[in-house]
Amino acid sequence: MDIKEKRIQLKQERIMNYFIEATEEIIKKEGIEGVTIRNVANLAGYTSATLYNYFDNLSHLIFLANMHYLEEYNNSLVDCISDCKNSIEIYMSVCKCFSIHAYEKPEIFELLFFSHGDEKFEKYTKQYYELYPEVNEHEGPEFLDKMFHINNLYSRSYTMLENCVKDGYIEKCSARTFNDICLRFNKTILEDVKIGILDKEKALSMTIKYYYQLFGFYLKPEYKHLLEEYYTKLIKKNS
Repeated sequence: MDIKEKRIQLKQERIMNYFIEATEEIIKKEGIEGVTIRNVANLAGYTSATLYNYFDNLSHLIFLANMHYLEEYNNSLVDCISDCKNSIEIYMSVCKCFSIHAYEKPEIFELLFFSHGDEKFEKYTKQYYELYPEVNEHEGPEFLDKMFHINNLYSRSYTMLENCVKDGYIEKCSARTFNDICLRFNKTILEDVKIGILDKEKALSMTIKYYYQLFGFYLKPEYKHLLEEYYTKLIKKNS
């Protein structure tokens, strides 16, 4: 890339940052529903037409403006698995950590994980880390680092199960089926939290129970006791 191209890129990134920062400010004051093309453009100091030169649509912009919540979740993962004894416990702990963050801000996590096709999620997430490369630096186990650099939602989730497959706890085909089911019920529970059918505490309890029951179904019989030990410890801790 020559100097002229570099300058053009820096200018584009700077203008995108103005729009993203304006969107973040509006969301803090009025929520996602307060974000419109017009008020974002006005706050950023540009026209609505300029905004469309840099973003596919309003959802694209809102997605990028909320990505720091994904980073908060990513940064909490290292601590959440620090006391885990095996890959089964790691998987369950990561799922619990995700659910805690997601149910705290259901509208935002629904937007980040379930409002776009995988190809959009991949494109927008990659774009965010290109705009803010400094936030894509994490410390922790290799499998977490791999997960942070995967932008496809299904693959990101499946990465957590790969160690369970490698350790012989679950068959690869079973892990893929289990992963698909989990993404589907997670989406449903998250929607119920968002519209107020479930409070976040009940939703978390329900989610962990479903993970436990489904994981127990797909695990090889000789390793189910490892899951039971984790779940029993978790129940005692929360009682």
